[in-house]
Amino acid sequence: MSEICLYSYDACPFAQRTRMVLAEKGIEFRLVEIDLHNKPDGWSEISPSGKVPLLRHEDTSIYESSIINEYLDEVFPDPPLLPAHPLARAQARIWMDYCDTGMRPAAAKIMWSADTPEEQAEAVVGLDKALYFLEREGLEKLSDGPYFFGEQVTLVDFQFLPYFERLEFYEELTGYHWPDDTPRLHRWFDAMCERPSVAPTLRPLSFHREQHQKMLAGMEARQAANG
Repeated sequence: MSEICLYSYDACPFAQRTRMVLAEKGIEFRLVEIDLHNKPDGWSEISPSGKVPLLRHEDTSIYESSIINEYLDEVFPDPPLLPAHPLARAQARIWMDYCDTGMRPAAAKIMWSADTPEEQAEAVVGLDKALYFLEREGLEKLSDGPYFFGEQVTLVDFQFLPYFERLEFYEELTGYHWPDDTPRLHRWFDAMCERPSVAPTLRPLSFHREQHQKMLAGMEARQAANG
């Protein structure tokens, strides 16, 4: 089978998802790091969307982390990272979608509301709501854990993990505190962080702090350039 090449950016939560899935499946791949704050010449020819992750396989590009990960699960089916039963697979995709349409926007709102008290208060309510929904409608009802679908880790777990890793930074940035009365979520996060496929992708608080500053500096530079 032809070489797999992953274009990634170490600070990108979407690229982190795919790095974890590749590691979980034991797939050999070539990693190319792209600094999204200083994109190399010719990057737009490789990635018309300008985004990472981007997977190259059999002379074809695949992008969007959820699509990449499902592709990898189909092409490299051992170990399987989606439930075997069609109904359970449908449920898994529902929760993967909720990650991107519910959890991720709520987390982003927390991060970008740090300087506006009214917006921050609203953002806290929104993120709390998302976390309680995951606790009570997701983990509590889907399985006994430790993962979303029981003893078997799935794409759902990898979908959510990057945003939970960053909650520590959001607490430093805004004072947001992940609710203590979500024991299943805390248990799930601890179990995920111990997995050999996950632990190498985790970054310390100082890393996320530095990346946030780089992002702000880039935004200021673009605003200045646009007058």
